[in-house]
Amino acid sequence: MSDYDYSIHYKRFHDEQGIDTAPRTDVLAGRIKLHLNLPAEARILDIGCGFGFALSALRRLGYENTLGLELSAQQAEIARGVGHTVVVTDDSIEWMRSHPESFDFVLLFDVLEHVPVPAQIDFLRALHTALRPGGTLLMDVPNANAILSSRWRYIDYTHHTSFTEHSLYFVLRNAGFEKIWIDSNKGIGRFPRRLWLRSARLDARRWLVRWWWFQVVAAELHWQSIADISFDLNLTATATKHA
Repeated sequence: MSDYDYSIHYKRFHDEQGIDTAPRTDVLAGRIKLHLNLPAEARILDIGCGFGFALSALRRLGYENTLGLELSAQQAEIARGVGHTVVVTDDSIEWMRSHPESFDFVLLFDVLEHVPVPAQIDFLRALHTALRPGGTLLMDVPNANAILSSRWRYIDYTHHTSFTEHSLYFVLRNAGFEKIWIDSNKGIGRFPRRLWLRSARLDARRWLVRWWWFQVVAAELHWQSIADISFDLNLTATATKHA
């Protein structure tokens, strides 16, 4: 287990107080619900659970048979403080290998980028082992296609890499996953109306920036389709273990 306190970074962005009512929990519940349609008794693992936001989101969705896995004892203690069961390990790969076919669904939010590149496929293979046949992985990683990709890659001292849709597919497929889906959302949408509202003006500025970035990428990659490219800060993906 590392001797540094990762919660020093985490606390700069996430308040540990009131986790059950935090807006982040609401957002995560909405996102997870789009990809999770299992009975309430499904066994779910949240790898790198942090303060327990995603575990709280799962609980809000009616899933109680959950487990968090953490390297950081400090973060695990906070998640336990709001009633979550969390295992602390200094070897996630070995832990997952020692729990074969134990979980129906696994969350991997903002984790794979913390794994050294030479170990990423082994990490995902161990995760694949821990899933039951037909089980699903839902994950996020930093998106190298985003406008602020460099900042997102280096905002965290413990990040090792970011991903494109190609490199993410590569590691998932080499880990044995099937039915790989990677979100290609451009995040542009419709130009907002009611520009006299401050919120609409902020949305309009974001729309213009995304639209401009779309033109840049389309011009630079004119020799290929950009239909599969997402511009969001994170790439979201799902992948399935063969039933």
